[in-house]
Amino acid sequence: MEQLSLTQLLIFSALFGLIIGSFISMLSWRMPRILMMDESEQLKSISLGGSKCPNCDVRLPWFRLIPLFSWLWTKGRCHNCKANISARYPLIEVSTALATTLVMWHFGATTLGFAALIFTWILITISVIDIEHQLILDNLSLPLLWIGLLFNTQGFFTSTSDAIWGAAIGYLLLWVLFHSFKFLTGKEGMGYGDFKLLAALGAWFGLAAIPQIILIASVTSLIIGVGGVLLKLRDYSSPLAFGPFLAIGGWVTLIAGINII
Repeated sequence: MEQLSLTQLLIFSALFGLIIGSFISMLSWRMPRILMMDESEQLKSISLGGSKCPNCDVRLPWFRLIPLFSWLWTKGRCHNCKANISARYPLIEVSTALATTLVMWHFGATTLGFAALIFTWILITISVIDIEHQLILDNLSLPLLWIGLLFNTQGFFTSTSDAIWGAAIGYLLLWVLFHSFKFLTGKEGMGYGDFKLLAALGAWFGLAAIPQIILIASVTSLIIGVGGVLLKLRDYSSPLAFGPFLAIGGWVTLIAGINII
């Protein structure tokens, strides 16, 4: 009976993750494009604007918005103009579903699990936008930071004091690295959004987690960066967003704890 209950929870988590993934794919597409709007227009665009085909601008009916299955049913094409619909949508949906399921399997339907889901969904949104636009938005990274501090007032992942120090040192480390690199080379190696993201991760897991997160981010970015060049998927001189790798470090720390290294 307990196994059946766990199975039901995981199935529900996967389906709910697909729905959240659909919302994340929409949000990550629109947010960078509405930066110049005022706050009321931004809210209206995000919450009320219906989804449209990016090619012919025809609004999609509700039955064509079913996560993943609609894309598969139409074979990745618009029902109106037959233009290809990017695979980013099902990829984001499936990734979110998998991450949601793993979080619920690891933490269960608990308050800690709820906190972990919020953390996971915001990280996915930040990562998608940074990959596509080389941009980490304050209205994602700063709420992530404050949510982490608030949860840790109850000691969810670390103590309040350690969370505050983690946020402060996380920001300071990358700030010093940025300005040192700029002083020596005259170039900017990363953006301020990376500072704020690491500060947010420090707010969630504390000061002791910062070295592990940076190590995981550095190793994975090196593997992806060098691998992409060797496979001729990217040019050596093209910029590589660091935010997604920080997100990987943060998410691995969420699941595995801070004692990996």
